[in-house]
Amino acid sequence: MASRKRKAIASVSQASYDRSRFISQEAWDRYSDNVLARNILPERNVKLYITEFDDFRRELIRRN
Repeated sequence: MASRKRKAIASVSQASYDRSRFISQEAWDRYSDNVLARNILPERNVKLYITEFDDFRRELIRRN
């Protein structure tokens, strides 16, 4: 019986990130730690009357 060679299991050096978007594993790690962990709220349309603008602006400034 002829001996069979096993295919090597994928090495650790293969990138686990999208190479077209990130230049290195460290860049992917920074992105995943800083951006993916955040809950980003969608923008909301707000209709204001002229008299409400100043109050709304103050509240935005208060909330940063």
